[in-house]
This record gives sequence, C-alpha cells and structure tokens, in this order.
Amino acid sequence: MKNKNLQSNSGLSVWIKRIVIITCSFFSFFIGFAQTPISGIVNTYHSVVEVIPAKACLRVTNISSLDVNSRVMIVQMKGASIITSTGATFGDTISLNEAGNYEIGTVCYIIGDSVFLFHNLLNNYNATSGKVQLVQFAEYYSAEVIDTIKAAPWNNTTGTGGVVAIFCDQDLILQKPIYADSSGYDGGAFIQSNGTCSDAFPANSYAYNASITTPQSGAYKGEGVATITTTQSGGRGAPANGGGGGNNHNNSGGGGANLNAGGIGGGNSSSGVGCTATRRGEAGKAMSNWSGQKIFMGGGGGAGHSNNGLTSVNGGAGGGIIFIWANNLMGNGNIISANGGKGGSSVSDGAGGGGAGGTIILSVPNYFGSVFIKADGGNGGGSDNGGNLNRCFGGGGGGSGGAIYFTEPVPAASISVFGGAAGAEINRDVTCNATPQSAAAGSDGQIFSSYTFARSTSTAGYCRFLLPSKLLYFRAILLNKKVRLSWEILNPELVKGFTIERKNTNNQWTTVAAENGDNTKRQYAIVDNNPLQGFNQYRLRITEKNNTIVFSAIQQVYVDFTKKALIIYPNPATDKISVQGDFGKPSLLRLFDISGKLILQKQLVNTFTQINLSSLSPGIYLLQVNETIQKLIIL
Repeated sequence: MKNKNLQSNSGLSVWIKRIVIITCSFFSFFIGFAQTPISGIVNTYHSVVEVIPAKACLRVTNISSLDVNSRVMIVQMKGASIITSTGATFGDTISLNEAGNYEIGTVCYIIGDSVFLFHNLLNNYNATSGKVQLVQFAEYYSAEVIDTIKAAPWNNTTGTGGVVAIFCDQDLILQKPIYADSSGYDGGAFIQSNGTCSDAFPANSYAYNASITTPQSGAYKGEGVATITTTQSGGRGAPANGGGGGNNHNNSGGGGANLNAGGIGGGNSSSGVGCTATRRGEAGKAMSNWSGQKIFMGGGGGAGHSNNGLTSVNGGAGGGIIFIWANNLMGNGNIISANGGKGGSSVSDGAGGGGAGGTIILSVPNYFGSVFIKADGGNGGGSDNGGNLNRCFGGGGGGSGGAIYFTEPVPAASISVFGGAAGAEINRDVTCNATPQSAAAGSDGQIFSSYTFARSTSTAGYCRFLLPSKLLYFRAILLNKKVRLSWEILNPELVKGFTIERKNTNNQWTTVAAENGDNTKRQYAIVDNNPLQGFNQYRLRITEKNNTIVFSAIQQVYVDFTKKALIIYPNPATDKISVQGDFGKPSLLRLFDISGKLILQKQLVNTFTQINLSSLSPGIYLLQVNETIQKLIIL
C-alpha cells in the first residue's frame, strides 16, 4: 500500500495511513442478486450547445440514447483565460472562468434537442466557448465488469468523451479493469522540422505556429483547459495545465498538469557545433479545484522538437475522469485507473513530455477484496543520444499525478497519484557540456477524503409537476446481529412517509417500522432489532404526497443467531493471537495483508485456537473467519 499526500475538502495536507476497519458480512451483500455483465464504452456523450439556467435546460446536438429519469454529469471541459503574449508568462492562468465546473443531475423531460433537469443548476456554464458536455451515467442494480470498461477518448472537435460514469444501486464487481488512461487532453502532436536551427530569434520565444516546419521553431504544446490559436500552438510556453513543446533545436516537451505541476522538459546541452541553446518545454501549470467544486482531465504533455524523425516524439495524453457511485465495490485484484500517457522517446532529438493523471471520484461506502486505484502521471520520453559527437538532448518532463476523491474515509486499497518520472538521457557523448539539461519529474497528485460531490437539491420550476420522489439508495447491513436499514431520497418535499417491510415466515410482507417524511431531510436510517434467524428480506415503501406508492428493490441479509461473535485478542498483537467463537462446524480462518494477498489459511474446529504471528512483519492485516472480517494490527 502506498501513502500519498491526503487532503480534506479544505485542502489542508496531512499524511495518513490508508486504513479502514472492516467488520461486516460478505454474505449479506453478495448473495442472491444477479449482476448485469458490462464491458467496453458504457456511457453516452452529448455536446451542449446552449445552457438555459432559468429552465434548468441544456440543448444538445444529439439526444440519441438519452433517457428520462437517468443520472447525468454536466461538466465544462475548457474555457480558462490565459496570458497569450509570447514572453515568459505565456500560458499563466488569468481566470479559470467556468472551466472545470461540474455537477450530477437527473433528466426529467426531453423535447426536441432540449434536456430538462429536475433540479436547478448549481454552476454557470459557457457552452459557446467552454466545450460543455452532458455524460449519461450507465445505471444498474448490480453490475459485473466482464471485460475492460473504457472511456471514449476525448474529442476536442465535439467537446465530448474522456469520462466514465457508473451508478450501481448495490454491487459493482470487477473481474476486469476500469480505464480512463490517456483518455484526457491530447498530448502535443509529433511533426518533423527541417534541419534549419537557430540559437537566437526566432527560436527563443514561447509560442509559435507549430505547423510551420521550415523550420519548426517550437514543437506542439500539450492540450489543457485553455483554447489556443494555431499561431500559439507550438513553443515552450505551457498553456495552463498543458505542457510546453520543445523549442528549436531538439529541446524536449514539458509534462502536463492537473492540481499539481508537471515537470519541465530536458534541454539541449550540445557543445561546439550547430545549435546549442537550451529552450526546453515548460511544465504544465497546477490548477485549483476551488475546494472540490471543479474537476479536470489531465493535461497533455508537450511534444519534443525533432528534425531527424527517427521516432515519434509526441507528448503523452492526460488521464480522463472516472465517477463510480455504488454501495459495494468488489475489487478482485483489479484496477481503476485514469493515468496519464508516456511521452514519445527520441533518438538524437527532443523527447515528448508525459500526460498528467486524471480525476477519479468514488462514492462507495464498502470495499471488498483488493483493488488498485491509480491516477498517476505519465513518464517523460527517454532520449537516446546515440553517442553522436557533440550532440546531447535531455528527456521529456514527467506528467503530474492526478486527483482521487473519496466520499468516505480513504479505504484500505492500493492508491497512487505519483508524478511521472523524468525521461532519462542515455548514450551521452563525453564531448557535450559538463552539465546535462535534465528533465524533471512531475509532481505527485492529491487524494481527498470525505468529499461531497456537486449536485443540486433545489427543485426546478419547469419540472415541478413531473418530479418523482427518486430513491437514491436503500441498503440493509448486518451489524452485531441487528440489521441497519438506510436510504436517501432525492426530493424529500414530495414524500408523505416511509414504511420498512420484512417478509415473515409465511412469506407475507409485514411492517417493521414507519417514519414520516420531512421536507428538508434526505437521509434516513432505522435498526431492526429483531431480525429472523436465517434470510431476512426487506423493502422500502414510499408514500408520496399525491398518495402514489413506490417500492424499492428488495434487500436480503442473512442472520445466524447460533454463532457467537468472533473475538480476537490481543489486538494489537506481537507474536501470537487467540481466536475465540462458537464456530459450530469446521470453519476457515484466512489472514490477508492490506493489499488483499492471502498470508495464512487454517481450519478451525474448536471454539478457541491460537495463531503464531512471529514470522509476520509489523503492519495492518485483515483476518477473516467464514464471512466475518476484522482488522488486525501486528506491532
């Protein structure tokens, strides 16, 4: 397990261990429910051409596949204002404007090209210049990833793609990965310059038209939240979170950025012959998330300047955006990643910068099995100088790590937001300048806990009479042989009351508890103190103020009163532990390390046994007996 810089919503940094105390029953979550098999691109993407806030309405270019009552993400991909003069401040952010604004909404009505939402918009959006897209969630009761889930690649022309958004009322089971790697802002494109070079004007500026190759004074910049013109498309200046391109001659591209800066590209350190000026691609600039209100794809790395053209020295693309909203996530050793791409490596030319890691938001209270969650920056491309006399060029800059947001405490998972490594320079000629102009690694990214994602609860007037009560979730969890039932309603002002029902031994629904609705209260919870031995099935009955009755999906929990609680002592432990419980029949004890690797397995046939731990390293472990898991600390 890797530790990273953890930030709360206030942005204050603290170092923590990623530990979550897990004491629950696998059985109660995963028995009896069918999963929808999913794979490939599961979302639909819709370019927004106009936003009408007064009606909570978005006009889109294509309503195909959009559904009423579906969850959607609205996100503005571009629109930042930057300094565009060709000096050293090129690309500095004047204002992010609406770039990075996002929120989750629900569609209430579609007519023509207009999509109306149940709730007023939280944020302002500029569809004219900001490339706003509407992404429809893939929604399931429970889903099983049977082949890789992918984001559609970002398309700057349509302003769509780069996002994975999945909602599961209950379980999301990973048998394969979920990827948004290199799905974000594009890296600078490779284009070969002629051999003309200069150590002075015109090759010392920060912005050029990169399509001019006679010569190319500055390679293509990486893409980011700001839109730049063709005449500004190349050169070492970094446009906001995009990396700068290497300048003439053979300087390398800078790494892209997210909430932290990328790494500067490597430079020309040749000596005695030809062009020797160091004018390397600048690092992509760190963005502000405005206390979590804004999210970004990773910025693309800048391309390397190349006249030999022996390899493609493009910049790496940034990572995309992943939003997962589920009750339970079963990792099974798989990965959720929005990594930046690697910059192109060079032979006797400048190399490409790495793309920045993207953004991952996980609204998941329960994690089972090992899972790897990554938003790492892409490595800069390496530079092989080939031992050419007097010719030496540094590698590409690394992309920064991305941003990962957890709505709960950070789970016991393998989590990383590492910055990409600087591209290495190899086969350097001994006649070159004594000091190499090395590239820099990208900065590490950020991890956030207890995050509240953006969604409105203010009812929109246009859809007021179409508004359903909309149950966001209904959960049943076994705790100490009692069952906690919790739910959240999207529109509490429409609800008269709630009734929790449970099937009795005659297979009839009976009332367990009832509660009146509260116009200002969205989340509710009650405890069934007297569940039945064996399977307990629950449902939530919602009575709306217009007397409409809505039922939730059925939740099932298994309760066994014949077994006593599992007791482990001492905890923390040093060399041994005692395990006590009325296990009845032979039971299986398994001990895992914090990454989910099985360390020890033992059959239990008695109510009391001792386990020798003297061979284990100090750390956090998970001990499982049958369906029950507890955290174990070894000192």
